[in-house]
Amino acid sequence: MRRPEEEILADIDTTLDQLICYADNINMITLSELEVDALQKTQESLLARLIHMEEMLNKERKPAKQKSIENVQQKIAQYSKLNARLINGVADQFARRSNVRLKKRQSTLKTS
Repeated sequence: MRRPEEEILADIDTTLDQLICYADNINMITLSELEVDALQKTQESLLARLIHMEEMLNKERKPAKQKSIENVQQKIAQYSKLNARLINGVADQFARRSNVRLKKRQSTLKTS
């Protein structure tokens, strides 16, 4: 059974809201490796949902309402920025951890 275009767009909008909220909150905290893995799986699941909904929308072949599409495009741009900030933050966090481990290892080798 096919879903109406407006319903699909509303579902896409809601999923993007979840991604944005999740990415925004995650940017405010420090993550463990386990939390990073859980975050990645959650994002992959939500992004797979978006891809599926986009495919459903493309099957409808009706021209979508411009306002709905613009809203979705704005949210995708917002999510992209938050996600890039998150990735940079996680990379910085792991780099700092690696430097701390390297310094500890080097000081242990010097005292031996």
